[in-house]
Amino acid sequence: MSDPMNMTSLAKEPRGLVAVTGASGFIGKVLLPQLLSAGWRVRVLTREPQKWTESAGGDVFVGDLVDTRDWSGFLKGADVVIHAAAEIRQPEVMMAVNVQGPERLLHAAVAAGVRRWVQLSSVGAYGPVFEGCVDEHSPEKPAGPYEKTKTLFDQLLRDASRLGQLEVCIVRPSNVYGPGMVNQSLFQMMNMIRRGWFAYMGPAGASANYVHVNDVVSALLLCAALPQASGKTYNVSDWSTMEDLVEAMAKGMGVSAPTRRWPLGFMMLLARSLQWLPRWPLTVARVRALSGRARYSTQRIEEDLGWRVSVPVVRGMQALSTQGHCADAQT
Repeated sequence: MSDPMNMTSLAKEPRGLVAVTGASGFIGKVLLPQLLSAGWRVRVLTREPQKWTESAGGDVFVGDLVDTRDWSGFLKGADVVIHAAAEIRQPEVMMAVNVQGPERLLHAAVAAGVRRWVQLSSVGAYGPVFEGCVDEHSPEKPAGPYEKTKTLFDQLLRDASRLGQLEVCIVRPSNVYGPGMVNQSLFQMMNMIRRGWFAYMGPAGASANYVHVNDVVSALLLCAALPQASGKTYNVSDWSTMEDLVEAMAKGMGVSAPTRRWPLGFMMLLARSLQWLPRWPLTVARVRALSGRARYSTQRIEEDLGWRVSVPVVRGMQALSTQGHCADAQT
């Protein structure tokens, strides 16, 4: 197999300074050591400097996206900003964290002469799509507050790029998974499979659109380093059928794969009828997620940057479910 991350070529020469937000998050924790290995000097933004006292090779800037107004210390000498910080749980602060704070940082980056901004965004910018192929030319129709705020800031970045203020590259992953993930939906699904409660919804062949954290990081590295990434938006995803994903999870946990299947119309009716119940797990959004048939094209990033999936969904989900199962067994 060829080097899907192009890490061999990326590590051949010293890089400049990259300023990273979100370095302590799920994706950021994987990104930081890869940046250092690829030859970048790194400066991280943090509100908790004590967490970085042992970090080798990285500088620390103490600040907050919401409150900080003077970004000169964070951006001094920076060639690239990789913005991976975001608020995903509290809608009431998403505008401040995902738009207003980053906009101030963007203006400061332009003033400081930063060459490139690499933005970690989301395929949620295209809205809830349930069939067909979604590529970077698909219309943007974000639905939730997280998706709306991320898409709004993407547009601010594009405006800055069109004005020639700095180079911009936007990376839009689908559902990101891997060890250390915060999102519990996959673990809840594994629990349903382990207990024998899981059932497929609708006809066979529904889409499972996921991407391993390692492959998201490889996309960010390529976008930071390669000239041809300037001005581009890239979808990053992998795909399998829902059946293959579920069977991989079951295999990882050493249990039988589920075989039950319910009509989609019945499951939608059930979800709508009982969604008022506190903690009712079967929401309309979840039914749609488990029965949708959309796919996200990665042709552009493959052709432009040579990006390739290094952890296929089936293999990655089996490994994740094995790790989760072992962790449960030890508790």
